[in-house]
Amino acid sequence: MARVREGPFVSPKIYLTNFRTATGTFHRILPKRFHVPVVSEPFGKVAARLAGTIDRQREYTVIRNDNIFRSGFIDRHIFSSDYQRATELLRHLLDLHQGAGLGEVFGGQAEEGALGGTWIVRSSEPAPSSAPSPRAALERLHQDLRLVRGIGPALETRLRRRGYGVIGELCWNRRFGPAARDVFEVLEEGSPTDIARICIERHGPSHPGVFLATELYSEADHLYLDLETLGLFSRPVVLFGLAWLRAGHVEVEQHLVTDLAFECGALDAALREIEDRSLLISFNGRSFDLPYLVERAAFYGLPAPRPTHHLDLLPLARRCWRDRLPNCRLGTIESCVLGHVREDDLPSAMVPEFYAAFQRSGNPGPLLPILRHNREDLVSMVRIVAALREVCHAA
Repeated sequence: MARVREGPFVSPKIYLTNFRTATGTFHRILPKRFHVPVVSEPFGKVAARLAGTIDRQREYTVIRNDNIFRSGFIDRHIFSSDYQRATELLRHLLDLHQGAGLGEVFGGQAEEGALGGTWIVRSSEPAPSSAPSPRAALERLHQDLRLVRGIGPALETRLRRRGYGVIGELCWNRRFGPAARDVFEVLEEGSPTDIARICIERHGPSHPGVFLATELYSEADHLYLDLETLGLFSRPVVLFGLAWLRAGHVEVEQHLVTDLAFECGALDAALREIEDRSLLISFNGRSFDLPYLVERAAFYGLPAPRPTHHLDLLPLARRCWRDRLPNCRLGTIESCVLGHVREDDLPSAMVPEFYAAFQRSGNPGPLLPILRHNREDLVSMVRIVAALREVCHAA
């Protein structure tokens, strides 16, 4: 009997009492507070129907002749050369891995969770040499007089001329003393989450101080997140990419949904990892990944993810590098800031087509580029954190 997760209940659009696992279908008895109307059509049939329409409605536009001027008017686009390369790669993978199994193509193993099975692929590679500097970060935050309510750029300049260099020196100032003591107390005794909250309230989410506050977390509490989905809205997640740092290496754990009916098990595993960590790190996760997880959790009646603190790297990257880059997409930052160019990378907009090819044929070959694309996204986020560390400490 599967154990129902405790937590606040969010009424889903469809709640299912039948969950398919790798070994079959079992029935779960729900407590009274979870009893909601259930559609008559089993979820397996719903998933099968969706699988047949994955690649019929494309959410991107192919730009002919790689016309870069047209790309500025289309938000989600793929150049024709990249599209042609991807379609050729798909045909090659289908031929190369015909008749192979999941483990033969990319390794991993099936694991059973409380709400179903998931296929987990694990990998590891060396992490950047940069390490957090919590003491230096805290010293920089103590020097930010604008964390005190009522102090702006001009007033901060005048105060520094009068000899006020750190917030502690303002604690006995007749005008700013009470507000300075409140901030000083948080910096000295508060949690990294409390400190980050003050930085966001005073400066906004893209200020270097927000990043410096996250330096106070232990690296063991960092969790990097990246999702691969079948669309931009209300479609299943087919790959939950998670990464963390351990012993100088980036440990990547990818929860692959091998059947759309198994999404709940992989989702539950990802939500548990988020609950166990203090700092969630993503790239554009505040606008996409986290809201998407909330929506999928509501669909299955699971508690919504509530990370202790969420660091979205995109606003920080825009603030630090927007003047020197044509845009702040992850691929642009990789090539122009990190000096890394991906080879034969799968455009994220084409993930649904590659996954649909796997669903139709049972050939795991098309899943290889999806896993590789997701893994590189996660590793790039770790490298971006190392690059931002250098910039924010010098800001």
